[in-house]
Amino acid sequence: MPTPKTLFSLAHPFVLAIGTLFLAQCSSKLAEKNPEGDWLGTLKVTQGICPTDRSAALTIEKKTILFSPDNGALILRGVYNKKQRPRHFVARLDRSDMDHKPYPLVFEGRPQGETIIGIYGTPDCRATVVLHRPKAYGVKDFIAH
Repeated sequence: MPTPKTLFSLAHPFVLAIGTLFLAQCSSKLAEKNPEGDWLGTLKVTQGICPTDRSAALTIEKKTILFSPDNGALILRGVYNKKQRPRHFVARLDRSDMDHKPYPLVFEGRPQGETIIGIYGTPDCRATVVLHRPKAYGVKDFIAH
């Protein structure tokens, strides 16, 4: 029959592995450590007129950043550098207004905890946005109760 000391020595690596996985999962939620993926938020206008009727969306991929202030109609693009510390996300779309004058659309964001805090601006608009990872839904959420 195994002694308590033998049981502990057998269980110890298992407990250590589970603890490490748990800590890795917790830290992977931090935007600074793991920013890749999709993020959603709502623009809060600080100046001018901005699109606020739909969610803003940010996608961070291996080498690119895509930001849409109104979830799809306009796409701002940027380059993502995994090695940059602290993280800083910039996406831009250069357009022209009706008078053929430059009309830049710019998003700038930084991770803060489990969110990305950003500023979106155009010549007519300035807004802040707090982006969160979308909630993961399970199969039970798709089945009517």
